[in-house]
Amino acid sequence: MNDVRLLDKIIELRTVCKIISHLKSQLIERLPHYGNDALFLQNDEITTGLLNNKTEIKIHLLTGELLYFDSENGHIVDLTHDKFDKRLESIVTKYGLDLPKMSSFTLRHKYLSEYIPFAKKVNKSLELFRMKLRDHFTQVHLWPDGFDFSVESFMMKNNEQIGVGVSPGDDNYESPYLYVNPYPFNENIVDQSLPIGKWHTSGWNGIKVEWKELENKIEQEIASEIYELYTIALRNF
Repeated sequence: MNDVRLLDKIIELRTVCKIISHLKSQLIERLPHYGNDALFLQNDEITTGLLNNKTEIKIHLLTGELLYFDSENGHIVDLTHDKFDKRLESIVTKYGLDLPKMSSFTLRHKYLSEYIPFAKKVNKSLELFRMKLRDHFTQVHLWPDGFDFSVESFMMKNNEQIGVGVSPGDDNYESPYLYVNPYPFNENIVDQSLPIGKWHTSGWNGIKVEWKELENKIEQEIASEIYELYTIALRNF
């Protein structure tokens, strides 16, 4: 039985993603809602997306390799080998970028392969949910700090918005969970009954659903359940 928490499996991966986010922020202008810091999941890769029509930085989760791609020049760094940081530093300094300081570590193939099914299911579920939205909303972002996938939906008045995402767990919760966070939060909304999950008002405000309640469902069903919670959250405004 594998009792290693998802949080512990992705410690090193999160560190690499923070590095990539740091590099991305040096390559593009500041974007609304911190989009310049966000990454994306595409196929089996975590990527910056194509920046300025020429540069992409990504990790292939199946190989454990980082690709720095610029104007059809590719540079590969094997993140599963010791001292990869020296190789990475030599590449990014060539393009006038700086690396944050980091402790020595490597990625483990075993944990990368175990993370892929979770990440792909979460990302696809949120992408399908996103297709139900209208007007003003973001892409599905992967945030290096909390390592949650999320979509923000905006009401375009009084800074009202709803954040919808899935966290792999955090300092307070060891297990992954879905959150639906309306802001500013109206305390009366907790009187609304929920088809799944519960209202959460300690530390952050919104709806919390344990991912284990959703993970065995197909993505279309998960997206529909998320949207149902989202429509309830809209009553907050």
